[in-house]
Amino acid sequence: MREDILIVDGYNVIFAWPELKKISKSSLEHARSRIKHMLQNYGKHKGYRVILVFDGKYAHPGSAEEFITDDFLEVYTADGETADSYIERTVFTFKNTYANVYVCTSDYAEQSQVLGFGALRISARELKAQVERAKIDEQRYCKGLHNRDSLQLQRNELGHQIDGEVAKQWETLRRGKK
Repeated sequence: MREDILIVDGYNVIFAWPELKKISKSSLEHARSRIKHMLQNYGKHKGYRVILVFDGKYAHPGSAEEFITDDFLEVYTADGETADSYIERTVFTFKNTYANVYVCTSDYAEQSQVLGFGALRISARELKAQVERAKIDEQRYCKGLHNRDSLQLQRNELGHQIDGEVAKQWETLRRGKK
């Protein structure tokens, strides 16, 4: 089955999530970095390919695309191109490539446009809730692997992988008995 892709309007999310909006008031770069790390983690947890799109006029002169990982692309649009137009073009390009194309934006006009192209929309508020749920799931999973903050490891010894008469002979050899 083809994987899913999540395309996120970065500034739309930054200014919709209270904690990121607060960070952006003192450092927009820090807010961009924070959303990038949160979405990388979320995308990896859900098995999504993620494209995080920012209007380049606020950050970089000219367009830039940077593959952070194979499954995560950070994009700054060129001067004169909005994040919305980049997202629309990307949705149209990928609509038959992925099982589901999700677009996160709270811009109603953009939601209508991408729905027309066959994408599924997620509001910034819905994405925030999904990211928080994924974080809880991840913590539960990790807690199951840990016991009082100490990782439970199993020794990978030959003696644990054999049984019967062979195991008895191995134990005799190991202890140095004849």
